[in-house]
Amino acid sequence: MRRRTVLAGMTLAGLTAAGCGNGGGEGGAGGDVDISDTEMTATLEFSVWESDFDWDSVIAGFNEQFPNVTVQMTKSPFKDFFTRLQTQASGDNLPDVFMMNGPNFQLYASHDMLVSFEPVVDEGGLDFGNYPEAMGELYTYEDVPYGVPTSYDSIGLWFNQELFEKAGVDLPTDEWAWEDLHAAAKEISDQLEDEGIYGFAGGAYNQELFYNLIFQAGGAVLNEDATEAEYSSPGSREALQFLRDMVEDGSSPSIQTTADTSPDELFKSGKAAMVYGGSFRVAGYADSAVADALQVVRLPQGEQRGVVLHGGAVVVHAQSENRDAAAAFAVYTGSQEGQEIIGESGASIPAFQGTEQAYIDAHPEYDLAIFPESAAEYGFEYPVSANTQAWLEVESEMVPKILAGDLSVEEGTEQLDEQIDALLAEEAEQ
Repeated sequence: MRRRTVLAGMTLAGLTAAGCGNGGGEGGAGGDVDISDTEMTATLEFSVWESDFDWDSVIAGFNEQFPNVTVQMTKSPFKDFFTRLQTQASGDNLPDVFMMNGPNFQLYASHDMLVSFEPVVDEGGLDFGNYPEAMGELYTYEDVPYGVPTSYDSIGLWFNQELFEKAGVDLPTDEWAWEDLHAAAKEISDQLEDEGIYGFAGGAYNQELFYNLIFQAGGAVLNEDATEAEYSSPGSREALQFLRDMVEDGSSPSIQTTADTSPDELFKSGKAAMVYGGSFRVAGYADSAVADALQVVRLPQGEQRGVVLHGGAVVVHAQSENRDAAAAFAVYTGSQEGQEIIGESGASIPAFQGTEQAYIDAHPEYDLAIFPESAAEYGFEYPVSANTQAWLEVESEMVPKILAGDLSVEEGTEQLDEQIDALLAEEAEQ
């Protein structure tokens, strides 16, 4: 499941017009749900973005418990998914149950469009202690859970062993620090310059790159209550300066190069020896021309260890006429049984802790255990607010300028905070 820096999403104004307007409350805008009746009858529309998940098997497993509920699945390319969802929301025609991601979640939850899972938790049908804490927090709004996690992404340092050997540089280890990454990247870039090979493929990618560095340096993207940006904090500036230094000394390609050809593609084509890559990259790397040369270790550490976590969840439309059945299906997708089915696809790490082994076993040639281990030990929640998309657009415009040297780190982060703070203030007024 791919998640890019700029995500197609809704505006606050568009959702305000479509909002239910009858308050959230303990049961969500649609009232309490009860998933105890396994004989209930319903037909559900389940909307997902295209991925390698085996949703058909998940639905089949659900039907063994709820034989009278028909789940009709509709798929859209990820790049179109949230645009389509916006149109459906504006027309008061959301599907009964649908996939959700972190940057768009609060926008729906804050406008009373999602069912609360509190009643299911209270009845013992759902325990968020089964998921990484950061994933539970990501899909909780004002202390109310509105999404059932289905999978999550962790980040690791992928590397090409053949390029390291060619350059005569020692292979990365789990004990590397930022300095080790930079030194190895510089040496490889210098040694293999004539072949157009870089030591590290950086770029201006948030989830897979600079968010991790910011957290590792003790910085932050937003403050705790998501009312102010913190790009100008010392740790955040240190992280961006680190990436900029690697571009300036040739350890990493120019920002224009990684805009034209993604770090992922540079790495798969053998033009970069290292890249920060998500757990969801494994299928693409296993199918690449350099597959046999690749391996992965934990991210190098800065002031502290840290890895940003993001992942999908299943949510239920608050105004669905089949809320109980939809909630039952959502809960099943996040159950141990449903998560084991998801893990077997090898597409992403199942969110239910203890079911990760199927994901790890799908590609035994790589040390994929580092992904869930890192997530459990030092995972940070992906930063979001009520209208994440608005400030992500500012971030995606400004961060490349900072890393490319068009703006100083100090000036660029000050401008970033100023512009994002204004958008966060607009959120608070809605």
